[in-house]
Amino acid sequence: MLKQWRRLRGMSQLDLALSAEVSSRHVSFLESGRARPSAEMVRRLAEALAMPLRERNGLLVAAGFAPVFGDNDWTSPQMAEIRRAAGIILGAHDPSPALVLDAAFNVLEANSGAMALLGAGAPAAPSLNLVDLVFCPGPVRDGLVNWDEVALYLMHRMREGVRIRGPQSPLGAVMQRALAQPGVSQLGLGAHTNQGLVLLPVVFNAGGVETRWFTTVTSFGAPQDALAEEITIEQFYPA
Repeated sequence: MLKQWRRLRGMSQLDLALSAEVSSRHVSFLESGRARPSAEMVRRLAEALAMPLRERNGLLVAAGFAPVFGDNDWTSPQMAEIRRAAGIILGAHDPSPALVLDAAFNVLEANSGAMALLGAGAPAAPSLNLVDLVFCPGPVRDGLVNWDEVALYLMHRMREGVRIRGPQSPLGAVMQRALAQPGVSQLGLGAHTNQGLVLLPVVFNAGGVETRWFTTVTSFGAPQDALAEEITIEQFYPA
């Protein structure tokens, strides 16, 4: 696992050793199994590799240690304060759309404005995935006037997420699903029409009514839980 993450970050053993302030020989011995790390060494290497909290827990478990960061479900009592804060943001932003997403773009919560925009029909729909809605044939994809540009941007966000979290993360599977959808292989081949814009708008047509939006992405500060680190709140503003 250490070798996989080092390569994912584009680091040599010497690079990792310098960043973690250990010898490159020790890094080599750890990767080959000739030496066993302490829990502190695992945490130091994970920090040097800028690994997300969930993957840091996985590295600790692989080395024979207990995870140190929480890994709670969205509906768990431990996440009550996070849910309450997210609810305040979503409620205050209505009637403009706002969504709570996990790292794989699953919709954990959405306000009424978001559900109206997506046409998904219910005020809370944890089975929805924003990537599937945008990339898979259906009313959301059909309603996106500038689908090529929005899909290209969302693909960029997914690639960056996979770079951070690893190709074996749930987001990796979501991205592969998106790549298999019609028209995705041609993304980016045409000329861009958004030169000179500060933000890429999301242009949506529902029932013959065209609306334009830009978005902001909010995350929680100083997370000590894997899900809390991954959550983002996407808010749409009229453009």
